[in-house]
Amino acid sequence: MPTAVKHQRELGDDVQVIFVECQGADRDTYEAFAWRMKWMGNAAMWTDERPMEMPGSGLPQTALIGVDGTVVLQGNPGALGKRLSEALEAEIKKSKQPPAQAPAELKKAWTLFLKGDLAGALAECDAATVPAAADTRTEFLARINARIERVKRMIEAGEFALAEEHTAALEKSVKGHAETAAKVAEQRAQLNDPANARAKEASKAFEALVEKISTEKPFDPGNVKKMSALAEKFSGTKAAERAERFVALSKLRAGV
Repeated sequence: MPTAVKHQRELGDDVQVIFVECQGADRDTYEAFAWRMKWMGNAAMWTDERPMEMPGSGLPQTALIGVDGTVVLQGNPGALGKRLSEALEAEIKKSKQPPAQAPAELKKAWTLFLKGDLAGALAECDAATVPAAADTRTEFLARINARIERVKRMIEAGEFALAEEHTAALEKSVKGHAETAAKVAEQRAQLNDPANARAKEASKAFEALVEKISTEKPFDPGNVKKMSALAEKFSGTKAAERAERFVALSKLRAGV
């Protein structure tokens, strides 16, 4: 667990860690336990729904899903040892390069897209004569639209600090492509809407506090007091709801 959390903190969007609770604990119980263990406050996801079947019944179990959606490694992380870290590094490297099966004529398109130049990548696809060009063009647009939808969910959830960061990256990527640029501009307008100013301030304050306390003693009375004050100050915002949940979790009995 600590290694997985470290990977998530250090590698950011290059990896997505998903923790699956499979011992019957309810959400409040396992989240409170995770806070106490300093496993929260990062981009790792938590669920009690298994995304895939794992062999045997021993714990812990780990699976590394590669960039192509296939399982690269799985089993007890202790038994996997360095192979897991090495495979993770290899998959991250692979994600930053054109797919091995991409035609030579489309390698430049993939390189431009992975560097954040959608317009340039689409232009290369339009100039290419290989049959795969149309599918590659569709793939690029699908990936960008998925990122746009992700920001939309962030805004709806009141995660303005994250939405701001991802919108800035998207603005650079879609520059020169009118259709996607218009979608991103709509999201920028939402972020800059004065009506959202208080929610944005709350989101920024909450994220800053979580970043500070998540690696210390999250449920230390002083930290709980700060979170309670934040919830009161920004009452009515999504960030305040998250702060209130943190305070409630801090009161649960330790242990799972």
